[in-house]
Amino acid sequence: MRLVFLSNGSFAVLYDENYYIRDLYYPLLGQHHHHSFGGKFKIGIWHDGKFSWLENIGNKEILLDGSKAVLHAQWDGLDITMEDTVLIPQPALVKHVLIRGPGFVRVIFYHDFRLDGYEVGDTAFYDPSLDAVFHYKGATWFGMASTNPLYEYTTGRRDLNVVLPDCEDGILSKNPIAQGSVASAISIASPEFYYFIVAGDSYDRVLRLIIDLRDRKRLETYFVRSINYWGNVASEFADDKLAAQSIVVLLGHVGANGSIPASLDTSIIKFNLDTYGYLWPRDAAFVTMALDIAGYFTFTKKFYSLVFKLFSGEGFLFQKYNPSGTWGSTWHPFTVRSRKSLNIQEDETATVIYAFWHYFRRTRDYDLLREVYDVITRAANFMVNFRDEKLKLPLESYDLWEERLGVHTYTAASVYAGLLAASNLAKVLGEYESASKWEAAAMEVREAIRNYLFDKERGVFYRYVKVDDGKIVEVDRTVDASIMGVFLFGVFDAWEPMLESSVKVIMNRLWVKPIGGVARYEGDYYQRVPGDYSNIPGNPWIITTLWVAQYYIARGDITKAKELMAWVNRVKTPTNLLPEQVDPFRGLPTSVTPLLWSHAEYLRTYIMMKSQGIV
Repeated sequence: MRLVFLSNGSFAVLYDENYYIRDLYYPLLGQHHHHSFGGKFKIGIWHDGKFSWLENIGNKEILLDGSKAVLHAQWDGLDITMEDTVLIPQPALVKHVLIRGPGFVRVIFYHDFRLDGYEVGDTAFYDPSLDAVFHYKGATWFGMASTNPLYEYTTGRRDLNVVLPDCEDGILSKNPIAQGSVASAISIASPEFYYFIVAGDSYDRVLRLIIDLRDRKRLETYFVRSINYWGNVASEFADDKLAAQSIVVLLGHVGANGSIPASLDTSIIKFNLDTYGYLWPRDAAFVTMALDIAGYFTFTKKFYSLVFKLFSGEGFLFQKYNPSGTWGSTWHPFTVRSRKSLNIQEDETATVIYAFWHYFRRTRDYDLLREVYDVITRAANFMVNFRDEKLKLPLESYDLWEERLGVHTYTAASVYAGLLAASNLAKVLGEYESASKWEAAAMEVREAIRNYLFDKERGVFYRYVKVDDGKIVEVDRTVDASIMGVFLFGVFDAWEPMLESSVKVIMNRLWVKPIGGVARYEGDYYQRVPGDYSNIPGNPWIITTLWVAQYYIARGDITKAKELMAWVNRVKTPTNLLPEQVDPFRGLPTSVTPLLWSHAEYLRTYIMMKSQGIV
């Protein structure tokens, strides 16, 4: 489980329940990871001849407040406190260590780097001129040092496991250099000091930053400034700790180039040898919509400046992208490309256009609009043309869950919203012919949703249908929370009878007993944990639960909305991070933590409540 997320947008770290670094990124969050998957940057305490790793100390507490992480622990008569933050704007993680108690102590830091995502050709060495340990490969450099002199150091082959055992007697062997698959460790013999990891693209850049941070007074100024910065950024939401932490988490994921990865938690790699460290345009668009509602336009503009460069010449977006803007890995086969289907998720294209209209409406950013309008035109025309000629529904693409090819209710709802948003943007520029064309298409999609995607017999929208030459040839009656898209994208208001009956079916069929929360859909197998699922539709998800909460807010049923928000607060981590989904038996976070979309939906729900004077 990840309990700590610290970031300045170009340097990010995630800690586990032992206060160990498990994920480390620089300079592109999600793409440039430098940690060993499954490995740990460990911390050990030596006290009067005894030694323990933090993982073996049971009496410890981890807190996260904005951008400051804190560890409190007791061991062997010692009170141990560590305070951590990532500096702004320097690419540096700083840790303040304070240990109270009698006797002599040494703190040992073990570094488990795998630079640039692979473990070939790394070098680790001790530099006596700086009293620091470096790891480097090509243009990727990290340096580890302290405001105090290093007591000892060592480097060695990680694949041979020589460094970790060397730490456990409290004495390091001082091997000065190692090459290949390498690890390192340093020890500091003091009860109080600052330790830091700094990053850069050359030895000289890291050297200069180490020298700068060695000035303790200057370092303390940077440390406090960085903590205060994020505290002030989220101060408007201080009355709700989870909302305030969501602001810091969301903004900390906005990369310097505008990329917004879905999650930086790499624990998911054990399931499919891949991660969530990609830019999914849909997920990022929901993040920016939440941030725009909260007023953080300067951050979200970076995303819009990037994402409109990613559209294809045909006017649509790929499934996901590396933070650099190149295509990410995919499992959508190119063999499905035909006159009636594409191996994309069309809702991503539509949602970005929809989100940009909401951004523009709040910012009046004509400068960016003129840069991206040609792309918006391509995207809108693609959505108009990528429809069945008779039914006017979108043609087949993959669903937002990335599992099924079909004409999905959720996707159709997003296309309605995307076309209407494009029409509104065209009106801003006086292009009324395009505006009329796109608005008319949006209305046709809306009516098609009403006429073809609602199961009158059961009173709930279909998950998806299959269309062939103007005829519906197959329907999927699985109850799926994604049909809430007709509400989220404004196809129908909260009082529409079709939506009202659909929500009743969702709560009846997808509410997870006894733990609570709304599952994605009936029979969801993704990320199941050991246990009897015979009466459980699947793991409850944060975003699906909050969609229903938003629906209740729109209807004025504040009691039910508060109950769902209270459930989210019950299943968050003790450090106010939200996972993707929850173990239905124990209520513990499952899958990646934090998931940005979860935090975005919580922030959005909280702001909806606050706008009505409820919180």
